[in-house]
Amino acid sequence: MTKPSTDSDFRSISPAEFFYRNQQMAGFGNPTQALYTTVRELVENSLDSCEEAGTIPEVDIRINSRSSDSVEVVVADNGTGVPSSKVPESFGRILFGSKYSSRQRRGTFGLGATMAVLYGQITTGHPVEVCTRICTEDGVRYRIFVDVEKNAPIIESFEKAKRNSEGTSVSITLSGDFKRARERIEEYLKLTGLSTPYARITLNTHEGRVLAFGGHSSELPPLPAVSKPHPRAADLEFLRRIAMQHPDMTLYEFLTETFQKIGSVTARRFIKFINMIPNRPLCDLGRSELTYLTRALQKYDGFGRPSSECLSLIGKDQFLQAIRNEFGHVLTAYSQRGPLDWSGFAYLIEGVLAVGNAFKSDEVPTIFRFANRVPLLYDASDDVFSKVMKRVPWNRYGISMVSGVGLFVHFCSTRVPYSAAGKQSIASVDRIDSEILALYRNLGRSLKMIARHQKSAARQQKNYREFSKSFGLIAKFGASLAGSPTVPETDTMVKSLFEVDPNV
Repeated sequence: MTKPSTDSDFRSISPAEFFYRNQQMAGFGNPTQALYTTVRELVENSLDSCEEAGTIPEVDIRINSRSSDSVEVVVADNGTGVPSSKVPESFGRILFGSKYSSRQRRGTFGLGATMAVLYGQITTGHPVEVCTRICTEDGVRYRIFVDVEKNAPIIESFEKAKRNSEGTSVSITLSGDFKRARERIEEYLKLTGLSTPYARITLNTHEGRVLAFGGHSSELPPLPAVSKPHPRAADLEFLRRIAMQHPDMTLYEFLTETFQKIGSVTARRFIKFINMIPNRPLCDLGRSELTYLTRALQKYDGFGRPSSECLSLIGKDQFLQAIRNEFGHVLTAYSQRGPLDWSGFAYLIEGVLAVGNAFKSDEVPTIFRFANRVPLLYDASDDVFSKVMKRVPWNRYGISMVSGVGLFVHFCSTRVPYSAAGKQSIASVDRIDSEILALYRNLGRSLKMIARHQKSAARQQKNYREFSKSFGLIAKFGASLAGSPTVPETDTMVKSLFEVDPNV
């Protein structure tokens, strides 16, 4: 018989202890995945920091095997750096960071880098070492542990450190299996070079191998703007917090100052729609009225779509060029959907269809998934991109007529509906599913045109070869009959006849 719970059995645990007990949720389920996730999280932080600084990212990764199961990962960048006072909590406190504003970023939860620090601490006993400098400070070096029970940093050492330029270097020693993780890490960096084509990423390993990724473009895109929330994204908790923080704010001021897409005219129309008084203070609204206001904001159809200024696509030219550089001679098509919104959060979807021998021939394309420029390599079967792809009748679009197809699809939003904290797959949302399907159909029509072109080109190449052979024989026999010592050249005449390049 189970003993009933007593008062002493009830307690809370810190976020650090929660993820210490549930490491797999954050992508640290085994040494192979943990090493890959550590590299990924540190690289994403570096890329975000470099873009904040407005500089072309230069990210240097070093992976050193200290023993059979201990690996040191060092990632250095030329980004903004971290203010000295914020370093301990940035790397020693779970769910702490600078990535909670309404703007597209790679990082989302303020979780990944600190989880890597925690994983290294519990598997090897080593602290994280952070060397950083911002433009207004000298360089500093910290060695930090995580206090799991308190979810707080423990500073083992701190010192001034010479650093010639702004940026950050992070060193984490963890239990990892580099032999098994190598292929996945290199694939991640290769695809990061596609989604962030202007970045220069270098991987150095203890074996002396040096690999370079990215560098497909020298154009740094504009930094996405921070946007106000859209009214359809407001929920009861959001309204309750605003009312507590600004109790004297009137309903009219709340609408016009808090949200995007609500100006004076729209605010007055909405207030008339809900039959409330414009100058009524928020503190006068009870929970039932806040609930009513929340539902009205989410259902009112007089608001425009959310602004997409807070989002950053890879873009047609850069996306296509990077794929061609990485996969060789492929035929490509690009399509885009949006700006759109789900639950008030703006999103854009872009996709590229690439046809060529670099991809395996199959009944469905080989899919490459990205979210906010981050490659998604795990949990493909659970991802909405993969699920929707299976609903498309690719044979109808001629997939069997081409050598191989790669499907590159990128989702960007201020709020990506990830399936789990590990950020490896996107959950199914009706409004998003339908737009992905529409994107795939657009690309499918492009595939059909490419398949027809390749079939026609193959037919023309066959005719070209036959005519070239026949014309060559005619020229040879004609020269012999005429007693000419040289045979006339016929290639130019055949090319002119077909008006095609036989190498296409």
